[in-house]
Amino acid sequence: MPVDQTRYRQITGLIIDQLEGGYYHPDMLLDGRVKDTRYKNSGETMFGIDRKAGGAINTTAAGKYFWSIIDNVNARKTWAWNYMGGNLNQQLKDAAADIMYPEFDRMANLYLSPKSKAIVESDDRLLFNFIYATWNGSGWFKRFANDFNDAVDSGVTNTDQLVDVVLQSRADSGNSLIVQGGKKIAKIVNNFATAVAEYVKKNPGKTLIVAAVIAVSMSAYLYFVTKKMGKN
Repeated sequence: MPVDQTRYRQITGLIIDQLEGGYYHPDMLLDGRVKDTRYKNSGETMFGIDRKAGGAINTTAAGKYFWSIIDNVNARKTWAWNYMGGNLNQQLKDAAADIMYPEFDRMANLYLSPKSKAIVESDDRLLFNFIYATWNGSGWFKRFANDFNDAVDSGVTNTDQLVDVVLQSRADSGNSLIVQGGKKIAKIVNNFATAVAEYVKKNPGKTLIVAAVIAVSMSAYLYFVTKKMGKN
């Protein structure tokens, strides 16, 4: 069964707030809004979605809608670098989630075993990691899924231990950007209740995942305390 789309939107919103940047257009380098020449090969991006390099996802109804919001306010000329959309922020977040949702569902069904997928969908920290893996691309999603499937097949079903598995997958990736992202994800998932509370504070009404997070966070706290005590 696909992940509930409202829950998916909320976790995607948290990913965008915590891990993805705002708007960039090559015009910004030409007119001086951006002076960092490392952007010379970058295309138009918003929330980590690349308008040109993103391929088919941008030609879907959700993709066209997402970019139409940006075009309608002439963002390429009027927005500052890394602008998060102002009063259009939530509308753009929801549209971004609608773009990525089918990709996540496709990759999860393709690369996660049925048992692994059920476990991922039972824990918002694991779901957070694999939804973000959609941004990393199918190759990385498959690699993370393979490590996860191997752990589950070996008998590991405790979600706190499986959080360690997904974090270790990123740490062992050999890719500096993936490793850097993994460190950020580790800080988020190890303090997930705080991250969610901050998100809800900024986005009133986005409360669906809070109850689950409280239960998960308490379980995680007890697990990591026990783990730490075992090392002493």
